[in-house]
Amino acid sequence: MAFIFAALAVSLLVTLLLIRGNLTRNRNQRHLFATRRAGWVRPAHLRGYGRAGGVGIAAGLLVSLLVRLGDDAPGASDAARIGILLLVSAVPVFCAGLIEDFLQGLSIWLRLGAAVCSAAVAGYLLEAWITRIDIAMLASVLALPVVAVFFTCFAVAGLANAFNLIDGFNGLAGGVAVLILLGIAYVAFKSGDIAVLACALTAVGAITGFMLLNYPRGLIYMGDGGAYLIGFWIAVLLILLVSRNPGVSAWFPVLVCSYPIFETLFTIYRRVVIRRSHPGLPDVAHLHHLVYKRLVRWLIGTHLAVHRTQRNALTAPYLWTVAGAGVVPATLFWNNTLALQVGCAAFAVGYVAVYSRIARFRSPRWLVLRKARDD
Repeated sequence: MAFIFAALAVSLLVTLLLIRGNLTRNRNQRHLFATRRAGWVRPAHLRGYGRAGGVGIAAGLLVSLLVRLGDDAPGASDAARIGILLLVSAVPVFCAGLIEDFLQGLSIWLRLGAAVCSAAVAGYLLEAWITRIDIAMLASVLALPVVAVFFTCFAVAGLANAFNLIDGFNGLAGGVAVLILLGIAYVAFKSGDIAVLACALTAVGAITGFMLLNYPRGLIYMGDGGAYLIGFWIAVLLILLVSRNPGVSAWFPVLVCSYPIFETLFTIYRRVVIRRSHPGLPDVAHLHHLVYKRLVRWLIGTHLAVHRTQRNALTAPYLWTVAGAGVVPATLFWNNTLALQVGCAAFAVGYVAVYSRIARFRSPRWLVLRKARDD
């Protein structure tokens, strides 16, 4: 397990250097730093080192994988090869995210195009194509190579964007990613797929190194580059897990990633159908925003910067629980297609019910954090 700690240590060190660079940069721009630490949503003008936490994650992955190349343990070289090819494939989408983090103004379509490009490269280098979805009537359609390529690129780009969508509070996207990766690692272990297991745990180490400085105080953010990278990494690992292990149901990826997937689908529905606006137009009506505004703010209600930071940190555990509602049953029933399909339906119904109740100020009392009354 030394490779996990290597990924964590490198990620932590690089993230510390990025924070130092951010502090140095803001000595003459203190208002930017103050705004970043105080706000509960990230200001649109924040860019550069403050949003470059994904660099630490990428560095942790790269160094750990390179170290494993010389490891003579069973499966180490295969895991390192797959991981390095996966990192190479991620270059287009990761770089697109970094450009947005440092310069901003890169259109969503260009970033999605970069994600599609990365998916196509990964599919070619690793033979990571979606060739089955365990639905009989669609099996013959997906057997067509052009359909498999198109569907794979669409799915991978969609999940990469989904992680960018949920990256709204300290520790949120990172914590969800760790839960999902642990679920992937467990199923890979049960299936005897050491390479996927090692790649998943390496990513857990790298993300944890970043999270030590991101959560709870928000000293640095993951940024688009980091969110796209971990979403892409998870998507391709899931494709490899299913394609390399026939015993793993094709519905396992859907349920284990049910929170980011359904958050994206529901957001598109809410923007296009309910609000009649562009699906890419940002807003502050995601589930994590509602949790912050209507479940957490009653506990620490002042507008002091330190209290806003505390409320920010209290938001992520709610969404970790939501993500866990998909990860846990997916991990338990990873080879049972019917149970996974039922779990996906149950998650969708539960998500809509919870969102609706919070949006209508009808949240159960036990969900709302309130300050204890003084007797």
